[in-house]
Amino acid sequence: MARDDRGEPSDSDTMRVLAAFAIVILGLAIFAALAYNLHVEGGWKASEVTALVGTLTTFLGTAIGAFLGVQVGAAGKAQADNLARAALGALPADQAALVLQRTK
Repeated sequence: MARDDRGEPSDSDTMRVLAAFAIVILGLAIFAALAYNLHVEGGWKASEVTALVGTLTTFLGTAIGAFLGVQVGAAGKAQADNLARAALGALPADQAALVLQRTK
């Protein structure tokens, strides 16, 4: 996550993670209601409900895990880029040009 001047996560990053958490909770609540209604009111066997809910929760877990993984990876990259810029800015101009030339 991106950090502000005090080292705390930015508001947009906090909202993004809270939204992802809310989606996970909502998705699990929907699956629980679906499993209950199919088993009790729909007459489905327990094994059928388990297979359906297992498939859906696997998809939800994969999608949310990928989303949060991308967010964490992007935050790490931004932090590394900022550190690299600060380090290059602290070098004398000729040495910074040499470092940039070697990375190409």
